[in-house]
Amino acid sequence: MKKPIKAVIATLWLATGAAGAADQAGCTIAGYDMPPNVCASHTRTIASTCFICHGPNGKSQAAIPPLAGRDKAELLAALQDFRDGKREATVMQKYVKGYSDSEYEDLADYFSAIK
Repeated sequence: MKKPIKAVIATLWLATGAAGAADQAGCTIAGYDMPPNVCASHTRTIASTCFICHGPNGKSQAAIPPLAGRDKAELLAALQDFRDGKREATVMQKYVKGYSDSEYEDLADYFSAIK
């Protein structure tokens, strides 16, 4: 018998030691509150889809612009512009429509921190 999703999340929370880390910010993924380590892992996972075009760790050496080390506000604005159809692209509109506003923030944080 499968465990309900809330039981699985609670097990992950306790197994990672995050339950006592009330001072660290978590996030919400698919409507469920998650501990910080799950949030960080989730961000790395969705960022990895960017590596296909923007190079390993967002460090493109080709025609597609690199993401690594760019200004967070610039990255966030670009993601939102792609989502809203204000910026033309061949595939970006398809990618960004699946992310939440907090995931946009997390992705912008992630790539802007890479040096």
